[in-house]
Amino acid sequence: SDRAADSTNSISGVVHRYGRLQVKGSQLCDQSGQSVQLRGMSTHDLKLFPFATNTLGNLVDDWHVSVVRAAMYTDSFGSSYIREPAVKQTVKLIVDSALRSDIYVIIDWHILSDGNPNQYKQQAKEFFEEMAAAYHGHPNIIYEICNEPNGTNVTWPEIKSYAQFIIPAIRAIDPDGVVIVGTDTWSQGVRAAADSPLGFPNVMYALHFYAGSHRDALRDNADYALSKGLPIFVTEWGLTDYSGKGALYFDEGEKWIGWMNQHKISWANWSFSPANEGSAALNPTANISGPWTDSDLSPSGKWVKSKIQAD
Repeated sequence: SDRAADSTNSISGVVHRYGRLQVKGSQLCDQSGQSVQLRGMSTHDLKLFPFATNTLGNLVDDWHVSVVRAAMYTDSFGSSYIREPAVKQTVKLIVDSALRSDIYVIIDWHILSDGNPNQYKQQAKEFFEEMAAAYHGHPNIIYEICNEPNGTNVTWPEIKSYAQFIIPAIRAIDPDGVVIVGTDTWSQGVRAAADSPLGFPNVMYALHFYAGSHRDALRDNADYALSKGLPIFVTEWGLTDYSGKGALYFDEGEKWIGWMNQHKISWANWSFSPANEGSAALNPTANISGPWTDSDLSPSGKWVKSKIQAD
């Protein structure tokens, strides 16, 4: 490719091609209003498995990803952002790499153990204001404001109130950036969101699935949401069960891939890391910096790479 000739503004790059993304109806579209489907990878924990300077460039050149998701854990492990704000430097490294490689990048406020996004909403607001101020001139940026809201009382109205607090803060700095909002029950609750969507333009809703755990019932809920016009972005999915570990469910994965292709739904697979678990794309001995041979890739990684590159 001619990407190598000019990596700073590659003519073949996806952002050069699609420009500033927008949401029209239930579809993610390019700057001219044509629907697009982005396909790529999510990071794992950025403290345990930080991307190196070359990781993303190699991922673009070798896998041809059009999007990468920087998953910054907020309060799930000892190393997460609330305790160690310096982890945001790895987010910036990934965003800067995405700008160089001309692909889209999702900045993910990765709540998990902190199931209610309102718990740290002030910190989230400040973080997204900082990111928007640093990068708002670039059409590459997508903001994912809460990864997987979860817990007994964490209903869609709770999440919606959080979104109504965070989105205006982003919009004040970046009026057009696409924002993805997590849904209840670990971002499976697209049905409730479809019945009561947010009033902002250029907003999408996260749907997460793991092929070993989530099947027809979740696709039925998603079909309902799409029928109501809800724009869905699958910001995280894996071939394992919901733990991210263990066996791979290729047949169920094929059903999901077919469904996402049918509806032109963009996605990021979990995870581009050498974590010792079935959902990781790299073998535990592989160097996250790359480049990688087939022997560096896990069975999940080989399969997902082929789906990213499929026409």
